[in-house]
Amino acid sequence: MTARIWHMGRDLQSRLRGFFDNPPAADAAPLELLAATLDELERRIQPAGRGRRLFPYDRVIVRIAQPGADSVAVNAVFCQLGARLRERLEELRCEAPERIEVSVEVREAGGDAGEPLLDVECFSEEGSRPPHAVPSALPSITITIMKGQCTESEYVFEEPVIAIGRTSDPTDAFGQVRYNHVAFLEERDGVNETVGRAHAKLQFDAGSGHYHLFNEGSSNPTSIIRGGKTIRVAPRDPRGVRVQSGDQLQLGRAVLRVVIN
Repeated sequence: MTARIWHMGRDLQSRLRGFFDNPPAADAAPLELLAATLDELERRIQPAGRGRRLFPYDRVIVRIAQPGADSVAVNAVFCQLGARLRERLEELRCEAPERIEVSVEVREAGGDAGEPLLDVECFSEEGSRPPHAVPSALPSITITIMKGQCTESEYVFEEPVIAIGRTSDPTDAFGQVRYNHVAFLEERDGVNETVGRAHAKLQFDAGSGHYHLFNEGSSNPTSIIRGGKTIRVAPRDPRGVRVQSGDQLQLGRAVLRVVIN
């Protein structure tokens, strides 16, 4: 009886929050943006019958376009998102995938008045998007390991986000598990140890139809080698650098080759 009353109270609290809460203001602080993101993710919970509730998504992408955005402050707060989402789902007694990958993109808003401050997209295991998302055919991308040791010598993806780092399932200081699609082995060979556990990611931009490479703040550099020239990817730059077919990606001393079809 007590548990039932608790659930009723919690459900009522959620409904009241959804009724009274306004969208975050353009100058919202990072903690306000985090709270709004968690509330939006809670709205994606689906009934599964017999009183069960389900969060069916294993990948979450959050895009923040804010005037004068402080990307360092936002990223520092949003590194808690994975753990906070897991706590929220457990509090709601909601079933969820064992692993949920979270990606956050922060940039300063441009002149597009219709651009949302906060955009949250969820993907299922099959890569499907909710109806409001902009559909876009993903190109096939082949990643070949040129220098370094990975779980595979070559990977082929049709994914919106491809995480690259050392080990398959590293855990950060907050206990958040990250899934690396391209996973370097824990080998001390002068190359692999220069790849950070959460070193970089390739992310598909539906607007331009291109992949961009992002440096996720590794202590060792991230670069694109193209036509004999080296293009440095700045740490935590929310714009990333556009990747072209045939580019080589250098992460520390490791090198990958990318072919996009």
